[in-house]
Amino acid sequence: MKSLFKLTNLILAFITLFGVTSLYAADSSWHEESESYKVYLGLVSSSLIKKQPYLIDRDKTLHGGISKQSSGSKHVMVSVFRKDNNERVLNATVIGEIKHKKLLGGNKIRKPLEKMVTSGAITYGNYFNMTEKGVYKISVEIFESDKNDSEEVVFIQKN
Repeated sequence: MKSLFKLTNLILAFITLFGVTSLYAADSSWHEESESYKVYLGLVSSSLIKKQPYLIDRDKTLHGGISKQSSGSKHVMVSVFRKDNNERVLNATVIGEIKHKKLLGGNKIRKPLEKMVTSGAITYGNYFNMTEKGVYKISVEIFESDKNDSEEVVFIQKN
C-alpha cells in the first residue's frame, strides 16, 4: 500500500511539474495579434544599451536617459504592423503596462511607449523596472487618430 501511495504521489508531482512547465512555454510569445494589428515585442536589459537610441521627438532624451535606469530595468520595445497589408504603423499612441504576476498582488506600471528609430525603422519603447524574478504580463494598447477605439495585445514573459 505504501509503494502505491509513493507511486501516486510521484505521478502527481510529475503531472504538476510538466503542466507548469508547459504552461510557461505556451504563454511565452514575442508576437501577438489584435483585430487590426500584428505586434512584435522586444525586451533588452537596460545595462546592455550603450548607445543612446534616436527618438523621433528630438527635444528630450530617450525615456529619461539610460544612466537613470536601475540595474533590473528592461527596455520594452514593440513594432506595430497593420494586419491587412503588413504596413508598419508610424503615428500611433502606444501605452505599455507591465504587471508582475504574483499570487497575491504584484506591481503594475503604466507608461507611454515613445516613438523611436531602431535600425532605421520606427518602433515604440520605454524602460520598465522588472527586477523581480517571475512571470510578467505586458499589455500594449494602441491608439490611432482615425479610429474610435484602441486595441490591446497581451504578452506573457518570464523574467
